Amino acid sequence: MIQLKKAQEHTIDRIFILALLALFCATAFLVVSIGAGEYRSIANAMTDNYETRTAASYLEEKINQNDIAGCVDITSVGEQPAISLCKTINDTDYLTYIYCYDGYLWEITVSSTTTVNPGEGQKIIKAEAFNVEQVTSDLFCLTITDTANVTQQLYVSLNTKQ
Repeated sequence: MIQLKKAQEHTIDRIFILALLALFCATAFLVVSIGAGEYRSIANAMTDNYETRTAASYLEEKINQNDIAGCVDITSVGEQPAISLCKTINDTDYLTYIYCYDGYLWEITVSSTTTVNPGEGQKIIKAEAFNVEQVTSDLFCLTITDTANVTQQLYVSLNTKQ
């Protein structure tokens, strides 16, 4: 009968395998840690970008919906700068006010004879500041500051002359 010789085991072989396994685990942990940190920063940046761009898009769309001669105006709600948009429904004039108050962009639609106070209406999206200025008769500059203090300026041109 043939006997097979058993290969001689060395301690260094076991240590090498364990070191290789430890190096693999450390590398995998490092890659996962870096990936998690990058994911977190990208998610935060996307959230901040979402808030600012959503508010700007919302304002632009509301102004474009009410692009009728004399219906877009700069006003204030209390001491807050606001934009007012008018609409006539069944021979009654209504005004929609959009303004920033208490960390939110607000919107309220009321009859033209109603006085609006800050904090009345619907909260639209979180925002720290909102300002509007009329650059020309048919061009408005809207400035929005989100909760991360990122400021975005948006220029909206009206198709109808004011």
